Amino acid sequence: MALINSADLEARLGRSLTSEEANAFAIINNSNQAYVERMIGSSLEDVSPATRYYDGGVQHLSIDPCTSVTSVRLVDDDENLIDNYDTSDYTVEPRSRTLKTMLRHRSGGFTTGMNNISVTAKFSIYDDADVSAIIKDALLNAVENEVNNTSNIKQESIEGYSVTFADSQTKDALDKLKYLFPGV
Repeated sequence: MALINSADLEARLGRSLTSEEANAFAIINNSNQAYVERMIGSSLEDVSPATRYYDGGVQHLSIDPCTSVTSVRLVDDDENLIDNYDTSDYTVEPRSRTLKTMLRHRSGGFTTGMNNISVTAKFSIYDDADVSAIIKDALLNAVENEVNNTSNIKQESIEGYSVTFADSQTKDALDKLKYLFPGV
């Protein structure tokens, strides 16, 4: 199930989609959602907890956006458990937000190694209503611009003479997501 559906777009446009628009909607919507998921490194939909591996040796470990971190473990090269980090060993940051992007080791750093820190969490923005609303709005803007195809149309008027032309610089409706996820 996608973050937005055709009913959301129809409500935004204030009209029903034509049959051609309805057929194109699924392709455009799925493409935009896949692009955003690749960009941020997490799903936009509700997911089950999954395990991802990160390099240790730092006190502040950047992780993909997630919620509900369930375990942090130290593993060897074969992903065999060496030690479990206790929740008193680290904090999930930022502490005051639902969406987490970092683990902070309380006393020094995570053990140095490559892909030796195993993090199990829900790698999704789904449970953060504020972030989901911003992403949903950006996706709707992108699809709306595609349907209306006016994002690259410019019009200039000087002393009663006007000209309409296509501008090669189109407004990227998904640009605002780059501010939500720095480093993307």
